[in-house]
Amino acid sequence: MRPRGDTVIVGGGVIGLALAFELLRREARRVVVVERARPGSGATRAAGGMLAPVSEAETEDADTIALGLDSLSRYPQVVEDVERIASIPTGFDVSGTLWVACRRDDRAEIDRCAAALAPHGPGIERLSGEAVRRLEPRLSGRVESGIRVPGEGQIDPRRFAAALARAVAVLGGRILSDTAVTAIEGGSSGCLTVRARDSAGASLRVDATEVVLAAGAWSFRDITGPIADPGLRPIKGQLVRLRGPRLLRHVVRTPRTYLLSRADGELLVGATVEEMGFDDRPTAGAIVELLRGAWEVLPSTEDLAFVETSVGFRSALDDHRPRIGPTKVEGLFLAVGHYRNGVLLAPATAAYLADAIVDRRTPAAIAPFEPERAIQSARSVEA
Repeated sequence: MRPRGDTVIVGGGVIGLALAFELLRREARRVVVVERARPGSGATRAAGGMLAPVSEAETEDADTIALGLDSLSRYPQVVEDVERIASIPTGFDVSGTLWVACRRDDRAEIDRCAAALAPHGPGIERLSGEAVRRLEPRLSGRVESGIRVPGEGQIDPRRFAAALARAVAVLGGRILSDTAVTAIEGGSSGCLTVRARDSAGASLRVDATEVVLAAGAWSFRDITGPIADPGLRPIKGQLVRLRGPRLLRHVVRTPRTYLLSRADGELLVGATVEEMGFDDRPTAGAIVELLRGAWEVLPSTEDLAFVETSVGFRSALDDHRPRIGPTKVEGLFLAVGHYRNGVLLAPATAAYLADAIVDRRTPAAIAPFEPERAIQSARSVEA
């Protein structure tokens, strides 16, 4: 079997699907997405879906913050277009983020957080505990103070991925599920070849003008290719899913946890950050800590039904900056290393990478994230 596509995207998570959608709606081209499992089944399925570039500003560099703000501004139009084509709701909501302090030690952390976030969010409000509870009456009476960050919000990554996959299919793209890529090879006449095996073990070859490696933490695992691994590694995250009446309108965060309340009654409590390789086992200690953190700020969580613990692997590099753009190999592009911001950065990554693929030039917005910098950094460390 030898299907051909102008662009092959390795990885069917939110990044790969968003790029496929962006390419297909821009121009008439063939796009094939090759996914090792099912679309949206990896880190995307385990993600919370916070859209919070300002709230994350304390731990991010200026270039990543700017890309996050850019990407958040693109979300309303992307969601409108995807939902219209796919007829699948995505749970997109921008009611804002509430940072709250429940302990004495939290107050200093919240004060420091407010000072760090202020330059990036001019509408940030400092709130008393009473003012916080007016916004979210179900929060604990122990909440002493808080910060409101307007304009931030959430999306349901599972629904968003399903909508993107449907939109890609409607626009004529092809998704090869349960197909593990084994190699990316240079070919003749400026063509690249992706070799893979399907779930039955049958070999598959896909030829393309461009190949985009966007398989998250698996991008250099069991895939041979013409470029070196820049040091990509998995960061394990565990997240608890509960269900019951909707308890919150805002995304609520403390220095220890976050809570995302969906319109359908799902409540997400996350998330751990663990250097555990590809160990996908949920652990009792992580679940206890997450539930304790949720109960502390929102006592009524104890009455909700326990649904599942989601485990996923964030794609990370040493500097926690994504690598987006063309490599030294003609036609080969990367979109990896988004770490905690994969869902947030999907629209901007897709838009700018589509520019780079179509126009064969790197947009200024993603120049700070060019892939060769990551490869050179990894080589310098090894040396």
